[in-house]
Amino acid sequence: MKFHLSSSIHCRKLKMNNNIKVKLDSLRRTSTALLMAGLVAGCATTPGEDSGPVSVEDRAQARWNHLLANEVAEAYAYLSPGYRSSVSLNAFQNMVGQKKVGWTAASVVSSECEEISCKVRIMLNYRLMGAVPGVQQFDGKQLITENWVNSDGQWWHIPPN
Repeated sequence: MKFHLSSSIHCRKLKMNNNIKVKLDSLRRTSTALLMAGLVAGCATTPGEDSGPVSVEDRAQARWNHLLANEVAEAYAYLSPGYRSSVSLNAFQNMVGQKKVGWTAASVVSSECEEISCKVRIMLNYRLMGAVPGVQQFDGKQLITENWVNSDGQWWHIPPN
């Protein structure tokens, strides 16, 4: 009987060990699949996410998209660190808020770059309200040029003085 009991216990241990192995193998496969899915999803980032270097044109367009959406704090983040050290967010918000012109659209046209600096040309659509007597509003377009500088792999806007 002892032999049978120990044999029975040994068989149960083997079955339990096999069940544990099967469960561990299944867990490993599931974990590997989830890890791979996460890696693949990480590779499929959108342009606004941190997916590596972003072109100066993409940064310029993103900054203008924030300004057009009246997201001044977000647009402020695109200004060079040196500019932001001398002009506070509050002061920048006041400058943007005091403009007598309303921007209605902006699109990057081109850029000319040297090693660490770029001149980005942007077609800016704007609206002036009551600027001319007898005219309620005036809609116009203007091609502007912005200065951008690359520091540590990131493009920053440098506003005119």
